[in-house]
Amino acid sequence: MLDYIRSILPSLNMEANDFNTGYFFALFVVGSTLLALFIIRVIIKIIFRKKRCHSINIQSDNGDAVISCSAIMAVIKALENEFNALTINKVNLFRYRNRPFLEVYIDFDASKGGLPSHSEKFKLRVIESLDALFGIRNIRKVHLHLRHVQLHNADILKTRKIPLDNNKTAEISVGNLELPDNIKKAKAAAEKKEKTADDKAEK
Repeated sequence: MLDYIRSILPSLNMEANDFNTGYFFALFVVGSTLLALFIIRVIIKIIFRKKRCHSINIQSDNGDAVISCSAIMAVIKALENEFNALTINKVNLFRYRNRPFLEVYIDFDASKGGLPSHSEKFKLRVIESLDALFGIRNIRKVHLHLRHVQLHNADILKTRKIPLDNNKTAEISVGNLELPDNIKKAKAAAEKKEKTADDKAEK
């Protein structure tokens, strides 16, 4: 390899000395390493990429049961009666590293509250229902994809208030965040104290 680098250096109008040879050899090593890492990453992604599944096999001693994705979707759609804030659009079944998981596409009505509380309960109910009805115990992950959200009746947009950790609220105005009364008073007292100190310093 070093002989090849020395042979091409004159064509680049560079002297074939030890420094130039070592410099181009280092570039070659770094480039080869980066290329090898990129190829390895691509191969790993191909091997471990998520794959679409159309069914799940439930194995037992007296034979297997095949549960289709449409049957799973029917169960999940039935849960809309319990979660009136969610509308189920589509359900996809995937497999990653031999582990199946669900992707559920939903619409959300924000007038019924925040999404986090609904989504956690919903995902838990999906897992429980599939276990109870079909004996599917290897689905432990349910990923939700929010497609559309209905906001016009949301409480946060009607009251224009954001709940804070201390159960107080902050009024929102354009370009301004209005603080609660106790914080306003503390801020005013601090400003008054600072002004008094400045007046004494001037005297």
